[in-house]
Amino acid sequence: MKAAGLFRRAAALLLAAAALFATVGCNEEYYDWKAAEERRSQLYHTSIDTEKKIDISKITDTDMILPYTSGDTFNPYTCQSTLTKNICYLIYDSMIQINPDFEVEYVIAKSIKIDHTIITVKIRSGIVFSNGDPLTAEDISYSFYLASRKESCYYEQLKNVATCSSKGMTVTFIMQNEHVNSYRLLDFPIVHYDPKADKNLPPVGSGRFKFATLQDGRTIDKSLLLRNERWYNPEKVPVETIALKEFPTVESIVHSIEIGTVSYMYTDMRDGTPKSVNANYRKVDINHLLYLGINTNDTALADENVRHAISYAISTNEVAAAGFGGMAIGATGPFTPGWKDAAKYQTGSGRSGLSLAQDALDQSGYVIVNNGVREDQSGKQLSFNMLVCRRNSRHMAAAENIRNQLAKVGINVDITEISGNGLITRAAEGKYHLYLAEYSVQNDMDIGALFTPEQGLYNGPLPYDSVRTYTNYRLGLGKIEDFITAFDSELPFIPLCYRMGMAVYARYLEGVGNISEDQPFYDMQRWKVTKTGPSSDG
Repeated sequence: MKAAGLFRRAAALLLAAAALFATVGCNEEYYDWKAAEERRSQLYHTSIDTEKKIDISKITDTDMILPYTSGDTFNPYTCQSTLTKNICYLIYDSMIQINPDFEVEYVIAKSIKIDHTIITVKIRSGIVFSNGDPLTAEDISYSFYLASRKESCYYEQLKNVATCSSKGMTVTFIMQNEHVNSYRLLDFPIVHYDPKADKNLPPVGSGRFKFATLQDGRTIDKSLLLRNERWYNPEKVPVETIALKEFPTVESIVHSIEIGTVSYMYTDMRDGTPKSVNANYRKVDINHLLYLGINTNDTALADENVRHAISYAISTNEVAAAGFGGMAIGATGPFTPGWKDAAKYQTGSGRSGLSLAQDALDQSGYVIVNNGVREDQSGKQLSFNMLVCRRNSRHMAAAENIRNQLAKVGINVDITEISGNGLITRAAEGKYHLYLAEYSVQNDMDIGALFTPEQGLYNGPLPYDSVRTYTNYRLGLGKIEDFITAFDSELPFIPLCYRMGMAVYARYLEGVGNISEDQPFYDMQRWKVTKTGPSSDG
């Protein structure tokens, strides 16, 4: 009977997966191109092109020069490098965007209504693509079809979307699992649906810039961007032309910014960290959490006093400095300190202090013996192994710092250097005491996988209060502060720090304010080039 039950469960999962595959579409046969084109032709006529023509052959200087990766594609769903993806943010707009305070701002969307698993988006009327064609709900459903495919860099983000449908100026998304913040995931780029478009060229967008076109109207110069005069926002960007240039390393880009031959670069540090920056720069809060996974199946780690002692003993600011050279901010709770909705409830007061750590260990009967390591009455020492990815120098430096800090309160940690895949496997199997890892939090701020058993990142008994209050919050039935309180009490994992990115820009570029990971050119309408633009030949 048990085997039959497992078979039925597996069959149900397979059927659900097949249904999702067919609904979302992972193959072009699921998108009805002909019907979509008929609906478009019934609703819209060919727009009149009144745009001012520019002879790009006469452009010798540009207002700005940006770095990009020439071997990459400008398809916003399949581009690989951070530099190229940044350029895509200029060419394609999305329904919403996440601002530097991790709040939602409407772009193409006019309004959003949430009813449990149903998200209804009304889009603005009058928005057109850079080629003059009107932007419709059909373009959004088509863009979702592309963005949700497995080869898309938005695939993981959109996995919770079961279906997307469009009618008139309304798009409806049905989510598989209810989450009060699901709508925050709908920031994927919107492209023009055109079955006749040249597949070798980047899709057409409605963003602030467009690729320069030659006289035949089709050939695209992929090293030159022109301001899109049809952009929906009446407050235009003061930059008219941008040249794109390839550079071999982050260091060479930073050097070019320092001498003024490149205007701007945003990096999340995945492509390398500059050793020094002699130019204007801004730190950027990004939603990447460095945390300490805890296996509460271990008898000692199952003791809340021991977990709290570990947390008290670790200065998260020290970890940020040791591992990331100041390009991280110490965690004050489970969510990024940059998100105001949660930060006001995350005091961080329970996450520092050697005396607090010592008191917590004393309460559980762990005393220091001759070798400086605490042990209980039976002689069992507080000694743990910690898995760390050997190829991540930042994590290795952070691990050494954590080991040294815990030694001060009598907790011994042996670092086990392991491959990235090995760490993932052993974490999923529960073969560890502690492990150090980084978790990229999606825009819906969902961190449930970090403390929910059977999801591969947490092992141990169910942290009941954390799961209960988080579930209530996720369903819109509870408050986020209730979850934070429960989490602080149970500590199923220990938040250490949130990584930061960096925007570096030339001295002649003024007005660059706070930007976000999702919008590296946030509020570009305020930017100003204070000298004649750099030479595009440079």
